[in-house]
Amino acid sequence: MEMQTIIPVGTELELRPATVAHVADMFVVLSDPKIYRYLDDEPPPSIEHLHSVYQRREKRWSPDGSEQWLNWVVCPGGSKPVGFVQATIINASTAWIAYVFGSKHWGKGYAHAATDAMIDHLGEVYGITNYMATVEMENTRSIRLLERLSFRLATSQEAQCRDLSSTELLYVR
Repeated sequence: MEMQTIIPVGTELELRPATVAHVADMFVVLSDPKIYRYLDDEPPPSIEHLHSVYQRREKRWSPDGSEQWLNWVVCPGGSKPVGFVQATIINASTAWIAYVFGSKHWGKGYAHAATDAMIDHLGEVYGITNYMATVEMENTRSIRLLERLSFRLATSQEAQCRDLSSTELLYVR
């Protein structure tokens, strides 16, 4: 399959394949406690821990080889990363998507532009036509973002068998 490439987003942003070279900068971004209000994760306990996470992600495949993992750091104007976007390709036409940005970068349009560019790339390069994302019910900022990206709340039938918590919603496109 195609090597993961840099994705230019207009003249303002770049999506760069996430590598261990980004660990120090992403440790700063991911140490922001505000971003964990609606996430199941916690801040990385150490740079060494995050390094091991990024080493696994650089392989671009799940350990069992059943899913393709694509991760990009989002860099405005050639500067340091402000967050990341990711896709887990689960079959020939479907991907789970996610995004996380440092709180001081919220409201600047980075999440919308980066996620939209990633979705376009996934469609063009990987043939993905179906997208899924989970979001906490109270995360109105993320819900609005998904709706602006043409996602809709999944029907109960679509959400069936998706192992959602009682506070999670499934959005599809």
